[in-house]
Order: sequence, then structure tokens, then C-alpha cells
Amino acid sequence: MWDKVISYSFYLLFLLTPLFWTSLNFELFEFNKMILVYAFTVLIVGAWLLKSIDDKRLVIKRTPLDIPLLLFLGANILSTIFSIDRHTSIWGYYSRSNGGLLSLISYLLLYWAFVSNMDFQKVKTILKFGLASGFLISLWAISEHLGVSPSCVILRGEFNASCWVQQVQERVFATLGQPNWLASYLAMLIFPALYFFLTATKKSLYIVHFTLLITFYLAFTFTYSRGPTLGLIGGIVVFLVLYLLRHPEGKARRISELVSDARIRARFFSSLRMTQVSIIIISFLIINLLFGSALTSFRLISKFAAPARPGITLPAAPSRGTQLETGGTESGQIRFIVWKGALDIFKNYPIFGSGLESFAQIYYQYRPVEHNITSEWDFLYNKAHNEYLNYLATTGIIGFGTYMIVIGVFILWSIKYYVLSIKGKDIKTHNTYYLLLTTSLLASYISYLIYNFFLFSVVIIAVFFYLFPALVFVATESTSILNLPKKLYPIRYTLYAIIYRRPFYTQAAKGIVAFLTLFFLYSLFQLWYADTLFAKGERAQDAGNPGAAYDLLAFASILNKGEPFYRSELAFAAAQAAAALKETDATLSGQLKDEANLHTEKVLKENPRNVSYLRTAVRTYFELSLIDNAFTDKALQALDKSIRLAPTDPKLLYNKALILESIGKKDESIETLRQTLKLKPNYLEAVAQLQEATKSGDAK
Repeated sequence: MWDKVISYSFYLLFLLTPLFWTSLNFELFEFNKMILVYAFTVLIVGAWLLKSIDDKRLVIKRTPLDIPLLLFLGANILSTIFSIDRHTSIWGYYSRSNGGLLSLISYLLLYWAFVSNMDFQKVKTILKFGLASGFLISLWAISEHLGVSPSCVILRGEFNASCWVQQVQERVFATLGQPNWLASYLAMLIFPALYFFLTATKKSLYIVHFTLLITFYLAFTFTYSRGPTLGLIGGIVVFLVLYLLRHPEGKARRISELVSDARIRARFFSSLRMTQVSIIIISFLIINLLFGSALTSFRLISKFAAPARPGITLPAAPSRGTQLETGGTESGQIRFIVWKGALDIFKNYPIFGSGLESFAQIYYQYRPVEHNITSEWDFLYNKAHNEYLNYLATTGIIGFGTYMIVIGVFILWSIKYYVLSIKGKDIKTHNTYYLLLTTSLLASYISYLIYNFFLFSVVIIAVFFYLFPALVFVATESTSILNLPKKLYPIRYTLYAIIYRRPFYTQAAKGIVAFLTLFFLYSLFQLWYADTLFAKGERAQDAGNPGAAYDLLAFASILNKGEPFYRSELAFAAAQAAAALKETDATLSGQLKDEANLHTEKVLKENPRNVSYLRTAVRTYFELSLIDNAFTDKALQALDKSIRLAPTDPKLLYNKALILESIGKKDESIETLRQTLKLKPNYLEAVAQLQEATKSGDAK
């Protein structure tokens, strides 16, 4: 029974995670997927423990990656301990969640649960579930490109793509939320699909898997994503090189027992597989000729042209013209700037980094000034847009080093297995399938590693990153049962003596595990529900309804007491409500004012280096200053602290100038505006404000 629960939970993990999203949440895609992964982790670990109690033994299997993964976990724990924002390091950046310590622990539990409970047939089954999900998502994406987003049909009952602010027809994203994320997901699925295509034994299966491959690649093409395209090309090169080396003359393993007619059959099937690979490559090229690609501009069907991209350039000196006038700064240019900031972070936090997942907080402090002349100058960057630099900046040389060890060990192990296999050593049943599957998943892995040089990992990609090696180790029977050291035998015997002394104790142990499983699942639902209330509260706040916003945010904060983001926004809603009730209900207004101040001070005390919370504090104090002038000084103090933490952010200086102007400190306001324009010469609002302030002639 428990084996089935574990197996089907893994199948559903691969099937549902990329599909799961809702319009109810603050972040529609990644947050939902992370919560679902947590839920499946709880289910799988709970079932694994219950199975162990029934079997009277806990089976944990060893793999070649155990020590590297434990080292990586230890490095991330140390980075969390020394983090500038421990809450974010534990939970991950809110709305993303992936990348925090809890998500890493979840992925590792899934890894060891998989290698300890699954077999080769289940590996193939889980991949089939993954391909089924990818097929549905690809159809979703192709439909978006043709002008009908299933999301709009579901949400509004409209057969169009107008429910999205993004131009989804130009660059599709389906249920992944972003074109690059969809592209990287499909790139990693193309190689398992190729494995099933090459190992198909029936004509119907050839057709099915050929259709899968074409559908995947068509949807992939419509994302027009450059990083994942380079990753896919790299993966294809790796696959072809290993495949050609495996069958240089179309012959099978050199096994002396094989008779001549078997060699002839081997040549025939190997030649057939090369023909099949050629057909797939040619089909992909035809799709690119018809619809273009992320790297080329030529296409035969202009209706489906890739969106135009400006060239990659870095300005030699600040320009006074705004990049928005030319359609926005090219993404490659912005990446260069962000990477420079990431390296500066590493130079200042070389050992353990600034803290796991703390990039959003620390980047403000080392943000290059040239970022201000891009079209995304006021965007918040919670990732370095390069997974390697992101780890280097946030976990230091220790975290980055262990991350690279994990990657290096898996690649070297795969190469070693490949070499031994083609030499005919360590031959096992279905060895050809083992080798081809290893080659396919290694190509997927390489695709991911190349993609990560330009972007970063998301939930489903992280699942693949940790579980694809697990699939390889299980499929190749490269696991072994972990035997406890003799020193731990007394503990094990004592535990067994307690649990199995009486049937009641055994049932009690199972009851505790079941209770904890249900408790964690309920807690996850509570976190998810709190997020839906928070999203409603934010929408009410944006709609100018502070009373409704306060009620919803207060309820969300009760359900998720440990989330400072909720309390920060609740404080602002309370301040708005206090200002609105100033004339009609002075008593309630005063209570809300005190509550807003209390929440804000608590958030800032617990998160002193979080610029986002300081920004919200400035807004909150400014609202409260409409009731009590004393809060003007608090707003200026919060701004000064923000400016120290984000010295190249012109918007903070601009807001400070506005507040100084409002309290009659015109000279200071003008000087602050001039500082603002030194950081961003094309800040049009600051230019206009400075011109207006100097017209009176009060300052020179």
C-alpha cells in the first residue's frame, strides 16, 4: 500500500507541479508550485516512514551524490546562519519560495525517498507522467501563440489572450508564468522524449513520441528564449557526441558470446536509430525555418515572427535619453550590470555570502550606478540572473564550491558509467536502455547548466535538477543499502524494542506519523490560504479601499504570523485607514495609527537590512504624518537608512526631496534633487521638480 502511495505521489509530482497555478494568489505560478512540492514531500516522507514501521526497517539507499549533497546542505545551513536576512534564507524570497533552505531540504528528501523506494520500471513511468504534463503544457503554449490562451478561457470565458498584460502571443509561457521558464522546462523534457522515441518497439509508439517531440519543440520555439535555446543546443551536441561514440560503426557491445547474426541485427538497429535522430534534427530545423528562432531572424511565415530584440551594448557614459523611448533596454545589457553587482557582493561576502536567497536585499547596496539608465532601473532584482553568480554572491565560495561539486560529481560519474558501458564492463540486463537513458538525462542536465548561466532555477526545474540524477542512479542500479555504523546499533535496537514491544506501541508510532503528516499538510494549506487573503488585501488596497484591505491583511497575518511581508503591508493598510478615519472616528483612527507604528517598528527591528520593508515603512510613516507631524521625521529617518543600504537608488533620494519640500526645507530639497540627477540624469520627474524648485530663486 505505502509503496503505491510513494510511487503515485512521485508520478503526480511530475504531472501536476508544472500545471498547477491559480489566479487567487499574490504570485500565480511559482508560489503555488512550491506549496504543491512541499505537500508531495510531506506525503512521500510520511508514507516512507509508515512503510518502514510496517516493514520493521528503514531502508535508505546510498548513491554517488550523497556526500556532495550533504556538503551542499551544510554550506547552505551555514549561509543561512550568517545571513543578513535569516527569514528569507529559510523560506526563500516571498512569492518565489524556491531556493530557500526549506525548499532545499524538501528536494533532498525527495531525492533520497526516490532512490530508496523506486525501480527502473517506475523511472520510466515517472518520465511518462512528466512527458504527459509537458504535452498538455505545450498545447497550451501553442494555443496562446495562435491567439487563444486557455488561461483566459478558464478565468474569463474569453477565447483570446487579452487577460494577460504580457504579450503572450509573442512569447508564450503557458502555466509556467514566464517564457524563459517554459523554455528551460521543455528543453529538459525533449531528451527523455527522445529516449522513448529511440527505444520504441511499435509503430504506434514511434508516432506518439515523434508527436511529443515536435509538439515540445514547437512550443519551445514560440518562447523565443535565447538562454534555454543555447542550453538545448548544448544538450543536443552532448547527446549526439555520446550517441555517435556509442555506435561509431553501428555495432553493439563487444561481447564474445554474440553470434554473427546478432551483430548484423545490432548494426541494423543502430543504423535505424541514427536515421531516427536525423529525422528529429531535420524536423526541428524545419520548424525554425518556418517560424524563426530565438537566435535567428529568418523565417518563412512572418505571422509567427520572433519579437525584435535590440543589440547588446553597454553605454560608455550615462545618457540623458531614456531607454523607454526605444522600447526598453536589451536584456543582455541589464544582465551584465546585474552580474557586476553580484561579483561586488561576493567580494564583500566571500566565505558564506550575504545569505541564502538574500540577493533582493543585498543587491541594493552594490547595485551599479549604470543600472539607472536602463528601462528596468526601478525594478527589484531578487536573483542575479545567473545561477552560478547567484550562489557565489549569496552563499559565498563555500556554497558555490559545494554546488559545483554536486554538478561535477554527477557529470563525472555519468561519463565513467558511459565509458565502462561501451567497453562492455559491468554489463547488466537492459544495459543498452540504461546507457541511452543516462545519455538522455545527462543531455538534459547539460541543457540546464548552460541555461543557468543566463537565468536561474524555478520550482519544476529544481525538481528536475535533484531528481534526474536520482532517476539515473535507480535506472542503472547504482544504489546500495546504507548500513548504520555499529556505534548506532544500540539506538536502533532500543527504538525497535519500544515500537514493537507491543502492538499498541506500533499503532501509536504509526498514529504519530499520520498525525504529523496531516498536520503539515494542514499547515501548508493554511499558508496557501493566507496568501489568497493577502492577494485580496493587496487588490483592495490598490482599489483605494483601506478598510477592506486592513481586514484581509489582518486575517492573513493571523494565519501566517511569521511572515514580515504581511505585517509590513498590514501596517500600511492600517495607516491608510487611520488617515481616512481621522475626521469621522478619531478614537479608531488613533488605535489604527498606533497599530501601524507598532507593526512597522517590529518588522524593521526583525529585518533591519531589508530595503523593501524600509520603503514600505516610508509610505506608512508618510500616511501617518497626515495625522501626526511627528511621523515626518520617522519617514525621513527610514529614508536615510534606506539610502545607506541602497546608495545608488535615485528614487529614494527623489522621495526624500519631496518630503523635504513639503516641510519647507527647500535648500535641502534642491541639493537632494541634484544628488538624484547625478545618479540618474534622465530622471524626468526629478528634472521637472528641480526646475520648479529653482524658479523661485531661493537657492543657487
